[in-house]
Formats: sequence, C-alpha cells, structure tokens
Amino acid sequence: MNSNKHAQALVELDSPDPVIRVKALRFIKNNIIGNKTKKDLYISLDVIPKLVSFFKNKETIDPQVQIQAAIVLGSFAYGGESNVTELIKHDAVKPLLGCISIKNDPRLIEAAARALKAIYKCPTADKNDIFQDTHLRDLITLLNPDSLNPKTDREKIATIHTSELAATIIARCCETNEQQIQIANAGAFPALVKLLVCGFSKAQEAALDALAYLCRENAEYGKAIVETKSEANDSPVKIMLNLIRDKSPTMQLVSAKCLTHLSRANAIMEYSNDIILIVLPTLVKLLDEKGPVREEAPQVLAYLICDNEELQKAACDSGAVLKLADFVTHVGDQDNSYYDPLGDSDKLKENALMALAAISSLTEDGRKLVVDAKIVPHIVKAMSHRSYGVRAAACQCTRSLSRSVNILRTNLVDAGIATPLFKLLSDESTDVQTVACATVCNIVLEFSPMKKIIIEHGGIEKLAELARSSDNTLRLNAIWALKNFVYDVESDAKDSVMKALTYSTLEKLIEDQEIDIQEKALNLLRNLASRPNDIEDVFKELGENQLMDIIESKLSCWNEEIIKQILYLINNVATGSDNHKKAIMSRPNILSQIKNYMSHKNPDIRVIAVWCLINLAWTEDKHNSPGRVRELRQLGFEEMVKSMTNDEDLDVREKVKTALSQFSQV
Repeated sequence: MNSNKHAQALVELDSPDPVIRVKALRFIKNNIIGNKTKKDLYISLDVIPKLVSFFKNKETIDPQVQIQAAIVLGSFAYGGESNVTELIKHDAVKPLLGCISIKNDPRLIEAAARALKAIYKCPTADKNDIFQDTHLRDLITLLNPDSLNPKTDREKIATIHTSELAATIIARCCETNEQQIQIANAGAFPALVKLLVCGFSKAQEAALDALAYLCRENAEYGKAIVETKSEANDSPVKIMLNLIRDKSPTMQLVSAKCLTHLSRANAIMEYSNDIILIVLPTLVKLLDEKGPVREEAPQVLAYLICDNEELQKAACDSGAVLKLADFVTHVGDQDNSYYDPLGDSDKLKENALMALAAISSLTEDGRKLVVDAKIVPHIVKAMSHRSYGVRAAACQCTRSLSRSVNILRTNLVDAGIATPLFKLLSDESTDVQTVACATVCNIVLEFSPMKKIIIEHGGIEKLAELARSSDNTLRLNAIWALKNFVYDVESDAKDSVMKALTYSTLEKLIEDQEIDIQEKALNLLRNLASRPNDIEDVFKELGENQLMDIIESKLSCWNEEIIKQILYLINNVATGSDNHKKAIMSRPNILSQIKNYMSHKNPDIRVIAVWCLINLAWTEDKHNSPGRVRELRQLGFEEMVKSMTNDEDLDVREKVKTALSQFSQV
C-alpha cells in the first residue's frame, strides 16, 4: 500500500459523509493494528488531532465514526509509551473518558475503555482526569455487567469484557492513598467482589488485581475488603484461596498477589497458615512458568516475605533461592535471550534480585543459601547493568548480604564490590543512588577497611553532596552513611568528612523538615564528639554557644529518638575536659531537662540521663569534682537518683548505684 492511499484516508476523514469517514477509519485501523511502522506513519501525518475532534461534538458526529475512532486511538495506545505521549499531548484522554458513560453505545464504551486501559498502562500517564466529573462513578457502574442491560449471551459476554476493562483501569489508577480513598468511596469494593464470582476468568483476574492495589499498604481497606461478602455471602478470602488453585497460572498469580497485599496490610492474620502453606508455595511454583507470570512472581514473593523472618525461612526451605539464582545467572543481557523470549529479561532479573534481597535480609541461613548458589559475582556485575532497576535491585541484594560481616569481609570484597558500588553514588537514577547510600551505610559500619577505600574513591565528597539533595530519602541515606563512617574513626577521618560536609550544612540537617534526618544528623554530631580531642574540635568549629543552643533546643523535642541522640551527645561532651563539662553546667535549662528525663517512661532514656549525671560529676582532677557534685546536689539530682534505686529496669538501677557513690564521696 503506497503512501498516497494513507494520505487519501486522512483526506476522507474530513468528509461530511459518515459512511466515507467510517470506511477511512477502518482502512487506517486495518493498517496500523500490529504494525509499528504504519502507526508511526499516521502519527507523523497528524491523524490523532483529527480522531480526537470526532468526540468534541457528539450530537453532530455519527456514532459509528466515534466507535471506529476510539478503536484506532486504542490501537495507537497499544504501540508503546511514545504513542501514549502523543495521545496525551493531543488531549485524547478526556474525550475517551467521556465515552464510558452507560448512556452511550456499549460498543463505544468498550472501545474507549480498551484505549484507556492501554493509556493507563503507561507509567507517565496522568491519572488525575479519571477523578474528575462523573468518570470514576461511570467506571464503578461498568464493573457490574448488568448495568448495560445485555439481552443475548453474546451481549452478556461483551459487557463482562467491559467490566474487565473497567477493573483493569481502576487497578492502574490507585497508586496513591488519596486515589485509593476516592475509588473506595465510589463503591468499588462490593462491585469488585461481585466480579470475583462472575465465572469469567479474565474479569476475575482484573478484579483481583484491582483489589490488590486498593489494599496495598492500607490496613483499613484490607479489612474492608475482607468484610465485603459476595452476593452468596462468601468470604472474599475464601474465594481467593479457591481461585489460587485454578489451573491458569495468571489466575494463580493475581490471587497470590491479592492475598499477599491483604497479608501485608495485616488484614488476614487468621489465615497465616494459608499464606505459608498455599500462597508462598504457589509463588515459588510460578517461577517455573514462562513469560509475564514468571516475570512478576519474584516481585510478589519479595513483597510477601519482606520484613517477615518466618516467611523468609519458608522461602529458603521451598527451594526458591536456586530458582531465583538461576535467573540472575542465566537471563542474558542480549535481546534474544532464550530464557524468556516472551517476557522482559531485564525485569525478570530485577525482580529475582529483589526476591533474593528479601530472602537474605533477616536470616543468616538465607544469606548463606545465596552465597552457596555462587551468584555473588553476578550480583556485583549486575550493579553495572544497563537497566537502572537491575542496578538498584543488585544494590539492595548487596545491602542484605552485607548484614553478615563474614560475607562482607570475604565474598563481597573478593567480588570487587567497592568500585561499582561507589560508581552508583553518581548514578543517573535517584532510586539507585538512594539504595547505594543505604548499602554504604551497612558496609562502613561493619567493615572498617572499607572506610579507607571510600576516601580513596572520593566517596566522602559524593556522600556530602548527596546529603544536600532535595530528595528526602536520598538526603537521609547520605547523612546516615556519613554518621556511620565517623563512628569510631580517627580525628583525621572526621576532619575529612566535615571538610566535605561543613558544619553549616550539618546545622541545616539538624533542623531538617524530616525528623529522621534530624536524628541522623544529631547522631553524626554525637559521633564527631566521641573523644576529648574531637570534642574540642567540635567546640572550635561549631562554637561552644552554638553547640549548647542546639542541645538546649533539641532537648525539648517530642521525638524519643531525638532525645536519645541529644542525651548521648551531652554524655559524650561530659566525658571531655573540665571546660567541656562547665559548658553544660552553665546552662540551667539543659541540667533541668536531664533531671526531668530521669523519670521518663522509656528506660533507655532514663539510663542515658543518669549516665550524663555520672560523667558530669566525675573528673580526674579531685579539686574540681566536689564543686560540681555540690552544685548538682543543690539542683536536686541526688534526691532524684535516690528515688530511682528501685527502678524496674536493671540497667537504670546499676547506673543509679554509680551516681549515688559519687555523691557519697562529697
């Protein structure tokens, strides 16, 4: 077919005769379906604005024209992210949403819904339009196949397919908590649970997928789904446990995913045995499938066992590690990978690495199985992979393995982890940088020789740069890594850190909008001031008054972790010289707060507060100590510790004994 006929088809779209328009649309449709070259051609001929114009005035446009135009738009949408971008640029989404009202022809509704399904599959597509006007209500209505009043069996099948499309769209439009709320408030739960028992597998799978995303990280909605009964009064969980035994691998996967999300939302704790005995083995079995099912199964498995030691042990016992390790080892970087010709080999490798990271995150047995599978060199190699998702997953896997000091000192170091890891601190992806920082946190704390390597690779300067990032998580992980780096190191290493970070930046981080960042920044300051000489350096660089001002203001914080760090900081300063102790003694508010925290409900805080008192009272110079002890006695500290002799916490009682012995000597 030559290009003149394609150009002629565009001319015929402008015909006032609807028959000619429909003929031209069908010609375009038949040419572009499954043909990327023809899709690109028609996009270059600017056909999309013409198609969108057919929905601007529904009263004057023949319904058959709109149906065919919606089908053509849908075909473009199935052509990939660049095509979806073109559709969005020409404002095709709103007109398509306007077509899903039950007032329209069922064929138009189905064509528009199919196009929207493809558009919303694109991660960059804006989901906000669906929550405007009556579009969400229209979608919820379409979840009920009876809403379109099918008369024949053929029409009933068509309406169920439309319900499937609606459920899929909903699944792709509940990425945030606010979106979950709006969809739930529109009445999605009863409609989706009803769809679970419709008897048509594709619609059931779509309903399961939507329910899974509606309860992801949402305990309230997890419980709401569990409490939503079907029309036959069946429990949704029992329906899912029945569907997970279906012969279709796709049905097994989405059932397992929905049960996984409900489990992670703590909505089905009474089904914990079913999670271990049915859901987890199903996911491991699905690793033997082909294509998209096997690609997604490791991701669901990783989410299921994350933060759960019992499930991680069960995954180890199931033989999952060797299967996942096989993906990491054998899924090639070449495009024509024999391993998964119908799937995304990069995504399979990424998900396999995430599952291995989850399996090895809490248990030594899990880490040993991963090492015994001889894939550590492959994990390190994956840190330089072309896909940012694979790089991040490999880094996450390294982070889990590095929690074992023995593995870190041997396998990871021998595999040459340092160079690719530090390179990832400068990765183009913020996600990769964030995980790399988190991995460095582990390594510098557990393996001191790595600190020297970090300095040699310019890692300190890079971490200091990332500590100024606008991304909250990246900023947190960077300051976390730096505070671990300065733990128990010599003064020159601390000087290197503060030369790169600067005290002015540290002060800003101490006042950061994120409380976790404040806590880590204060922990860094505490680690800087860990020895008398280092304390003096902090006094000089930060300034005595500024340091005491920080301590005084943060002692009033409501957050217990902040309080702990400040008390530890005071305790460190109190181990310094007499001048350092005097700086604290000169601040009545600081002393008053220390005494107040001796009666705090948290025993850890009581212990540190008494410890501060002990170090303030102690000195090598016996001429100075009595004066401070008398001053502390006058402030009521002796009476306070006397009242704590029967404290319920053993550590508190032991510290109280030491404090009282100091008062008894003066």
